[in-house]
Parts: sequence; structure tokens; C-alpha cells
Amino acid sequence: MKKEEAIINRLQSQDALAFINAFLTTFPSADLFLVGGAVRDALMGRDMQERDWDFVIRGLESAKIEEWFNTIGELNLVGQHFGVYKFLPQGFTLNQIDFIDIALPRTEAVQEGSLGGYKDFHIQSDSSLPIEDDLARRDFTINAMAINLRTKELVDPFNGAADLKKRIVRAVGAPEERFTEDLSRILRAIRFAAELQFQLEPETRSALKELLPRVQTRTEQGGETDWVVPRETIGTELAKALHRAPTHAIKLLQELDAFSILMPEVDILIHRNERELDPLLRKSPTNITTTISVLLRNLEQATLRQTLHENGLDRMARSSAYRIDPDQIAWIVQGLQTPYTPESVSTMPASKFERRFMTGKGERFVKALEQLDKQPLAQAAIKRRNDVYNRWLVDKDESIAPLISGNDIKSLGVPPGPDIRIWIDKTRDEQLDGHLMSRPAALSWLKDQIGSKS
Repeated sequence: MKKEEAIINRLQSQDALAFINAFLTTFPSADLFLVGGAVRDALMGRDMQERDWDFVIRGLESAKIEEWFNTIGELNLVGQHFGVYKFLPQGFTLNQIDFIDIALPRTEAVQEGSLGGYKDFHIQSDSSLPIEDDLARRDFTINAMAINLRTKELVDPFNGAADLKKRIVRAVGAPEERFTEDLSRILRAIRFAAELQFQLEPETRSALKELLPRVQTRTEQGGETDWVVPRETIGTELAKALHRAPTHAIKLLQELDAFSILMPEVDILIHRNERELDPLLRKSPTNITTTISVLLRNLEQATLRQTLHENGLDRMARSSAYRIDPDQIAWIVQGLQTPYTPESVSTMPASKFERRFMTGKGERFVKALEQLDKQPLAQAAIKRRNDVYNRWLVDKDESIAPLISGNDIKSLGVPPGPDIRIWIDKTRDEQLDGHLMSRPAALSWLKDQIGSKS
């Protein structure tokens, strides 16, 4: 069986793509192509269960496309001037799958005066355009392939399949021209090379390094200054790379001298200490929060937040798998800059230990310690945390309910104010350390302690 046929068989096993056969039967003179990253990943044998599916329809006018797809699901036009639709099949929700992209073949022309913004294109859709013309506008050869689902043939005008075998990222056409058209492609090239563990083709790499500083270009329109490359775009590409292949991404960013452009404050640290990136190069972090916390661990708080903001890393949508919480990053870094020792972790007040080590962000703090090879410190925290969980017979994702409240303390004559918090923490210390195991015992102890202070 040809590889293309095997891929089509796998597509047909996806319930959300049941429309393929029905479409080909209903419109025998139209062509339906699977395009882009799905083709690349399928040829590589990567998992096809979770993916942004992109299809191009040739030989059928948009009115008929809209009429037919709306009978089997919900079709919304999102690119009125260039024929791009978002399709959700009947019986599916966005919690189950992403929108499926349906488009007509398109061509692009850079607008006069463009500085490289991704929106600076005149885009024209035409149902009669050859699929090769549509593929010619794409960024890299490995993304410029299509599978004709009717003929079961691979359309590969730029030898993307060969580049997949060679494991290289190569721009379609002249790299400098391709990057200049849309500067965000520079970040995409870095992301693909890191994620796929491919090499950048020499001319593509050379053009990337030369043009990388332009991603920091600003433009003025209507009296307002804005970035040519939106910060959200930079944040998305960096976050994907640091989430999917953190060690390879860090190594590639270093090799390309990209830190000097994207994170100059981190670049200063790298030049001060040649081992600065070692904790991220020795072993791959398990999550993006750990990666970024360790990467920014030696920055001051204000500089840290500025670095996150100027790279768009604090602007990911709440629904994004790559989203980080800048407050959590700042909190973890603050902890990494605190001179804890195994002894201090083992002996600090239990309420303080709980806030630092027994929350969701506390878990990530411990992960950062482990990433930095601070194993004695991490183990001391893990041991004390486990002792508390075992004492109260709870799992680590369960909370330990407090035995008393602020109102209990007020009822014993303590006036509203900071003393309430002090007594809450003292009682919590006794509870977590196992000296108070019930509410009556806690109330009795509290009454005696407050009475002795009167």
C-alpha cells in the first residue's frame, strides 16, 4: 500500500472527517486536498488524533461549498476576501475537536510599503487555481505539500518529502524574500526546527539570522506606535517551542544568538556565566512553567515581567495549552532566589511551608528546584510534604481543611486586625505538625494560648 493511501485510510478512521467520502461522491468534478502540517506529520508517522485539519477545495464555487457543508454541520466564513471557512461537523463540540479549516486555493501578494507584518498581504482566492499555486505561498517546503484525496496522490512541487527525509527546514523559494514577506515566519522556522529536531537549511538559516532583528521593528500609524510582528505571535511561537521541545529550543535560540534579540536581559546573564543555560540543556523540563522559570531565574522581578510582556509570553489565551501565569513565574523565581537550605525547609513554620511547597505553584517550585539539580532541597520539601499528607491521610491534590476560623479567634476576644492572621497561622502550624488533630482540641488549645497572653 502506498503511503498516501495509508494516510487516507487513517483520515477516514476519524469520525470528524466522515465528510470526505460524502464530498467526493457528491461533487465528482471537484478536488479535495489535505494540506499543510497535517500532511507533514502524517508522512512522518506522527499521531493524527489531535490536529488542526486544513483542507483546500478546488473546482467548486464558494456558494455550493457553503450550502453543502451547512447541511452536515456548522460552517462559518472567517476570511471573506480570501475564502477561508471554519467547519464544525454535526455531533461534535469544540471541547472534542478544533474547527476544521476549509478554503479555496489562494495566492498572496505583499502590499506596497509592507515591513513584514503577517497581515500585509493582498490575498486572492479562486476555485480554479491549481493547487500548486496555493502551495507556493506557504512558508517551508515541509508545509507546502498536499494530498489529493480523490486521486490519492501526493502533490509536492517543492520537494518537501525529500526535506522531511533529510530532516531539514527549508524556505519555499528565496528565504530572504519569504521571511521579509512575513517576519513571523522567522519564529516559525525556529519552532519547527526545535520541535521536529530538524536542521535549518544553510541559506534559510543565514537569512533567518540576518533578518531576526527585524521582529523587533515598530511602525507608526495614526499617531500610534505598534509592533510589526504582534507580541502575541512571538509569544505563541516561543511558547510552542518551549513547551514541545524545550531543550532543543533553548539550544537553537542560543546557537542563533536569538536571546540577544528576544531576551537581551537573559543574554547578558549568558555572557556573564557560560553555564547559565546548562540546567535547561542537561535535561528537558516537564512543563513550560518550569522552563521559563529556570530560564529567567536570575532576573529581577521588574525585568522578569518586562521580558515576559515584550515577548508576548504573558498574553496566551486562557484556553491555550501553552499559557503561563506571569504571577506564578514571578513567585517561583522569587523562591529560587531565596537562600533556602534543607534544614530551613524542614524547620520553617508549617503554615509558611504549606504556602511555599504544598500548593499547585509549590509543586512547580519543587520541579524548578529539581531542574536546577538542587536535589537535597527538593527532597527535604517532598519528605516534609509527604509526612503532612500521610499524617492527615490525604493525597497531594487534596486540601487539609483548617480546624478553626477567624470568627473562632474573634469569639475569644481577639480584636479584628493582624493578630487574627497570627493566631490562624499558629493554629495551622500545630495542626499540620500533628499536635492538633480535631476541632475541639484546636479550640481548647487556642483558648489556653490566647488566655495566657491576656
